Amino acid sequence: MIFLDNIALIGMAGVGKSHIAKKIAAISNYEYMETDKLIAEQANEEGMRYHDLSDEDFLRIEKDVFMNLGDLSGKIIDTGASVIYDQDIMCKIAELAHIVYIKDGIDVIVARFNARGPVPLMGIEGKTFEQLFAERRPLYE
Repeated sequence: MIFLDNIALIGMAGVGKSHIAKKIAAISNYEYMETDKLIAEQANEEGMRYHDLSDEDFLRIEKDVFMNLGDLSGKIIDTGASVIYDQDIMCKIAELAHIVYIKDGIDVIVARFNARGPVPLMGIEGKTFEQLFAERRPLYE
């Protein structure tokens, strides 16, 4: 049985979902769950490296991971930023958890990226980060 005592954080890459989820887990009874880690584990099982995944492979594995999530209880779910591209995934997340959209200004997010170094971004090919941000923002909202 699925209980809605889970929280799923969504938002742009670099907005602080992981940081916030870990802080919530540290001060509560929620258990931190990082979906990118689950995606990396499945990629590895398929003989691929997470950071080398094509957008197509990443989205396929991401969907498979989410659609195969079983009963969850007491989780703070740190989702990847690309979940908003797939309506089936978003419906699954809504079945499993209360969804919280974390947002911040692009200047703050860019500053975080500059401080921590480059990260893989699904859908960035041929676009600037600003274009990707503008594309995703209405999908989150």
